[in-house]
Amino acid sequence: MSVKCNRRWERNRFCVHRGQIGWAFSAICLLAIGCFGERSSTTISAPKPTPAQTVLEPYQGILVRSQIVNETSLRDWQKRRLTVVLALLDEDTGDSATIRAAAEKIKLSGQEPEYWIEIARCEKLATEHPEWMCSLQGHDEWRRLSPDSPAPEKDSIVKTYPWVPILYKEAFVAHRDRVAELLRDLPAAKRIWLNDLQSGPSACGCGHPLCRWAADYGPLKTATESGDDAAARFVGSIRELAPQAEVIPIWTTECEEADKHGACGGVGCFDGICWRAYAKQLRNVDQVAPRIGVQCYYKAFDRDLARYGEPAGWIKFALQTFQDMPPKRDGVAIPANRLVAVLQGWDVTAADEKSQIAQAQQAGANGYLVATFPIEQSWKPQTWKLSELKR
Repeated sequence: MSVKCNRRWERNRFCVHRGQIGWAFSAICLLAIGCFGERSSTTISAPKPTPAQTVLEPYQGILVRSQIVNETSLRDWQKRRLTVVLALLDEDTGDSATIRAAAEKIKLSGQEPEYWIEIARCEKLATEHPEWMCSLQGHDEWRRLSPDSPAPEKDSIVKTYPWVPILYKEAFVAHRDRVAELLRDLPAAKRIWLNDLQSGPSACGCGHPLCRWAADYGPLKTATESGDDAAARFVGSIRELAPQAEVIPIWTTECEEADKHGACGGVGCFDGICWRAYAKQLRNVDQVAPRIGVQCYYKAFDRDLARYGEPAGWIKFALQTFQDMPPKRDGVAIPANRLVAVLQGWDVTAADEKSQIAQAQQAGANGYLVATFPIEQSWKPQTWKLSELKR
């Protein structure tokens, strides 16, 4: 028997000793063909790497509106080695031609287009289907932010306009179809960034802008709940629409223990259900997305606080929570090198932007994406009679 065959035999014998009898028997059959007959052309495909095993190149990007994309701006961004991400925000105006023209310019510049799509905060769907909006039930501390909002009557519910989360089955389908329509007739994307795959702010009714784990923290339901894996399934559904693209979910971290008497309005969110529900949802996302974006708008989220030490220090803190907090709440840690910090590029100075980038780098993030325009996160309460909401 040849040296080559001897080596194969030794490998198969080792597998038998490991208890892999079925595999060894198949290997011996292939060995007989390889040594005494024609060489087999059968190959065994390597297993697909898990998100944690995927090697990710460092990312540096800039998020822009289609109206400012031109040859001059593209040259400037290329000199700064920034990948251009085009925001698909013109659906309400019907100006799809502007988006398409900007995408073509990006392609002509030598880059592959990348698209940013807003999900949960959607005025169009909120207006057409108010029953799909998340609600304000449970705690009523949010009223300190909207003191003029009337208390709902027995047959009424307060909705969080204009947040329509995919945590409802009906909204999930509508958002998927909406994304398909937005991508139709556009050049193929290298990456698709999906913003706000959680619920709306103040999910438990506390009023905290980072509390986003629940569609309804109460008994009244005007749509069908979708489950903790909604965000993960949504990423998969968009990947089916654009199989050539990397689909990146964008996440928002939860509250902090020090927020109880401030942003949480006295509610014990940190030790309650909020982080546990958050960890369940994030665990599912971890299984489908090698790279996850993190909303780090430290000024817009009122996180420009002295307790974080350095300027923009909350960004490093927020990124660190992905490693520290989920394991404490029955979740899994996500290393910083899989996170892209989405930074606040509006209403900040050049020094502020530099500090944000430095904090992301110190945290060990995979990179950063600077948003050049406000990523709207506001909401307002709307009271609806249950009889007016279709289901």
